[in-house]
Amino acid sequence: MADNLEEMINDIGAEAFEEANINGSYNNLSVDAEKSLYPGCKNFSRLAATLKLISLKATHGWSDKSFTQLLGVLKSMLPENNELPET
Repeated sequence: MADNLEEMINDIGAEAFEEANINGSYNNLSVDAEKSLYPGCKNFSRLAATLKLISLKATHGWSDKSFTQLLGVLKSMLPENNELPET
């Protein structure tokens, strides 16, 4: 699904997250890289979709409020069991 993301996560390694004192973040990234955005979705993992949207937010200078509203709208447009974060 997102081989490049998985490779990047593996390259960083759990040790980097432990050194940065970010408990559980490495495992969360690994799980999110494997989890499809919704059942049957082959184009985006939860992590890939989230990173793509965050990249757009940064590129276009969207406010936190507008981004949160966009996530809400997108979540309601996707199939019911989608994994898109709400915030």
